[in-house]
Amino acid sequence: MSKAGAGKARKGIGLDFTDLPPLSGAAAPPVAEPYRPVTGLGLMSAAVAGAQELEQRVQALQAEAEQLRQERGAQPLDPMLIRASRWANRHELSFAGPDFEALKAEIADARGNVQPIKVRPLPQAQADRVRYEIVFGHRRHRACLELGLPVLAVVQELGDRDLFTEMDRENRARKSLSAYEQGLMYRRALEEGLFPSLRMLAAAVGADAGNVSRAIRVAELPTEVLAAFGSPLEVQFAWASPLAAALERDREAALAAARQAAQARLGPAQAYAAITGKAPRRGGVVPYNTPVATAARGGQGGAPVPRRISLGRGAYAQVRVHGARTVLEFDSGLLEAEGWPALEKALRAVLGRK
Repeated sequence: MSKAGAGKARKGIGLDFTDLPPLSGAAAPPVAEPYRPVTGLGLMSAAVAGAQELEQRVQALQAEAEQLRQERGAQPLDPMLIRASRWANRHELSFAGPDFEALKAEIADARGNVQPIKVRPLPQAQADRVRYEIVFGHRRHRACLELGLPVLAVVQELGDRDLFTEMDRENRARKSLSAYEQGLMYRRALEEGLFPSLRMLAAAVGADAGNVSRAIRVAELPTEVLAAFGSPLEVQFAWASPLAAALERDREAALAAARQAAQARLGPAQAYAAITGKAPRRGGVVPYNTPVATAARGGQGGAPVPRRISLGRGAYAQVRVHGARTVLEFDSGLLEAEGWPALEKALRAVLGRK
């Protein structure tokens, strides 16, 4: 090679190839991200965001733990921390009388309620420290409250509709809730829009729509009619339609009959007969000479309304007509054997037979 050629080759070594296009198929070199300096504000924002995410996670775990705690088995609670449900279906008379006293005695003997009640936690503690609302078990709760004993309870989160459904099903399973109490409960649920219709309410609680309707009819009876039975808890499901029909036929006559029955202190079956002019399906006393009963017999006169006679010291006797007979009733323990001759003499004097 000549010196001239060698010189040209050495000059080529210093050529700049950076502007040449890349070879076909070769990847382009990565472009570096521009440098962004980390400021104190950026670090603080990241820390705040991380803390918020951590707090949300902690709250979620706490909620899960609370849910598990609430749904565990029955636990003793202070009855003072529990209030009756807004859908409570127990009449005040359910918390008095022999049945309730027997329940209290049973709980007192066992030092608590063996069968737990059910409550739901309130969203936040109330001003009076109340923390729970009863789902079912109002009588057991009241008994423990009056006895000063803790009440065994299952705690569970429930919405209004679920609470209503569980309360109704549990009470109907016990067969201890009257038509009047169920009617009040059903009517309140419909009035407050808990269910859009009677049929949907009945389907939700698993009850016959006809029974739901009859219970509401009982709850809607006038005060005078309910008073005729001594207690509204005595009005039976089967009596709802006949009582409502009597009011529709002649409201004033039915109310007058109810007031007369209340004044005479008739028994439930007798009061029903006096107002409707019908004897109960399972037997009972023949109707009396109330306006409704007389009209039901075609305007014929009837037997006098039974009379209740005070015998002193809380004892009573009653004279009533049953078919073709006049019946004198009083407790058998009130008349000893030596008293029979005096009674016979009095009856002969009154009836005109010597």
